Amino acid sequence: MMSKRLVLLALPLLTCLCCVAGAVGAITPMNHRGWYGYSPDYGPGDGEPPEGGNCDNAGVVYPDNPFGGWPTDYEPGEWGLVTFYYCNIYPDGSPHWGVDLAVPEGTTILATTDRAIVRQVESCPDNEYDCWNYGMGRYLQIEAQIRVDDYDACVESHAGDTDADDCWLNSGWLATYMHLQSVTVSASQIVHRGEALGTTDNSGNSNGTHLHYQLNSPAVGAVDPAPTMY
Repeated sequence: MMSKRLVLLALPLLTCLCCVAGAVGAITPMNHRGWYGYSPDYGPGDGEPPEGGNCDNAGVVYPDNPFGGWPTDYEPGEWGLVTFYYCNIYPDGSPHWGVDLAVPEGTTILATTDRAIVRQVESCPDNEYDCWNYGMGRYLQIEAQIRVDDYDACVESHAGDTDADDCWLNSGWLATYMHLQSVTVSASQIVHRGEALGTTDNSGNSNGTHLHYQLNSPAVGAVDPAPTMY
């Protein structure tokens, strides 16, 4: 597991100028447009950005976190691709609530939990420079589902169907994938671990092709993805 000290002190090249800041319970979109030369005419866009978190969560492993594994099919486990960690600090002093992976344009992003439901899919106009969506650009969000307490009995009662809807519950845990090129799933669709969800790009508030991958707990808001990306 990556140590808390490593997560906090890793300060590589800034790639993601995106995203969302705010205390748990409040959604406060970041506004980097002026500092990075974006037009003030950009609106917030569509969808609902995930909450921020607390830097005390850096390096913390939550036993109830159903997400795990590398979120792309490009060089899984290559930590040299990380350009910004959870709670690294932007030039304006605000924290970063996810992990950024500098991967090539068109890299496939993957579901990182056994079963999930797609909660948000926000696309963009053909001109990606018009794609803002709170800085997230083209993005999607999935909610992990967990097995019911009597899962084995439930499966048996459904003729052995291990994927029967009745045997899974929504967990409240969310994974958000930002700055995408394309999305290959639809809202309310059920997806499974390792399934392709879309491809990476540079849409939204970003200065280089990468994936911003963010995990949110229903209890504490944004948490550090790094300890569960192995």
